[in-house]
Parts: sequence; structure tokens; C-alpha cells
Amino acid sequence: MPNDRVPASRNTNIALSLMGELVAALRVNDADAFKCWMSGGVQDLGEPAVEELLRDWLDPFLMVEAQDRLIGWHLGVSL
Repeated sequence: MPNDRVPASRNTNIALSLMGELVAALRVNDADAFKCWMSGGVQDLGEPAVEELLRDWLDPFLMVEAQDRLIGWHLGVSL
């Protein structure tokens, strides 16, 4: 039986790793780690890709309070 799986692209692997690290930073309420991973993600993937990742994949997994903190951290505001 042939293997029909297509290997994930480099950007897909980076995005999945980034999402895991962002969630981990949110869970421990570590704004510095979150900002660091956001910066690295923007450098590796570009800002539009990171914004799409946050909007489409990360937001649905967060409670309203965590979404507010995420927006605050991105804007540099402590909530």
C-alpha cells in the first residue's frame, strides 16, 4: 500500500511550531516569551502569515480573557 502522505512544507512546520510556542507562552502568562516568538515568526514567515495564523488558528482555542491578553500583548499593553 503506497504512502499518500505529502510532506509538510518548511513554512507549515514553522507555523505549527510557532503556534505551539505561542499557546505555551499564553498558558504561563509570559508576555516576553510571547513577544519573542511573535518576532521570530514574523521574521521567518512574514507578518501577513503570522496575522493569519493568529486570526484563523489560535483565536478559536483561546478563552475570551486570553484573547484580550493576546491583543494587549501585541499592542504592548498590560491587561
